[in-house]
Amino acid sequence: MEQATAGFGGANCEVNIDDCRNHRCQNGAICIDGVNTYSCQCPPEWTGEFCTDDVDECRLQPNACQNGGTCRNTHNGYNCVCVNGWSGPDCSENIDDCAAAVCMGGSTCIDCVASFVCSCPPGKTGLLCHIDDACTSNPCKMGAQCDTNPINGKFSCNCPSGYNGSTCAEDIDECVIGPNPCEHGGSCKNTEGSFTCNCAPGYTGPRCEQDINECGSNPCQNDATCLDQIGDFSCFCMAGS
Repeated sequence: MEQATAGFGGANCEVNIDDCRNHRCQNGAICIDGVNTYSCQCPPEWTGEFCTDDVDECRLQPNACQNGGTCRNTHNGYNCVCVNGWSGPDCSENIDDCAAAVCMGGSTCIDCVASFVCSCPPGKTGLLCHIDDACTSNPCKMGAQCDTNPINGKFSCNCPSGYNGSTCAEDIDECVIGPNPCEHGGSCKNTEGSFTCNCAPGYTGPRCEQDINECGSNPCQNDATCLDQIGDFSCFCMAGS
């Protein structure tokens, strides 16, 4: 007769003895039979040889609580304290702020995190689309950009260069509002939305900023050297010429 092997029974030692009959697995663990031994398959909340040690989910990586939530370990589990705008057991659910929103008729509510935005239909503005948009009447002139105050619905015009006033309809006289914009003694003449400069002799350019090079056409003859002056030139002749 064969000698019995530990963990087996039967006439020919062919039967693996069920070691789980008197197992010590706790907290809902599943006993897994081995050979002359057993092991405990623990649920996620428990660990240890017999599943008697509580798992601290707050020390696991990644954090059990998402989106900045604060994790607090409990016996047989954990709970999350969510930041504003998030909810759910692990703070993964964005609270629908549009559920209680008061966007006015015709607008579309866009849910954000702990806030919402009302997308207004044409002609309406304001945080809740409850104000008539003053820009609808195109009050800004001269191609100015119209902006609406979201608090009171009033318009403001971003005037282009050369114009001012509440609707940008007033021409700016650049010739009198400050120092002469024309350089080197040029005469300033106001125009609609701009100005022109009548330059003194010897100067050119939009602001008379450029000195005319009278030597540019090489007026001196017989290899003489040309010296540019203001509105004039001088020729230095070669020796013997």
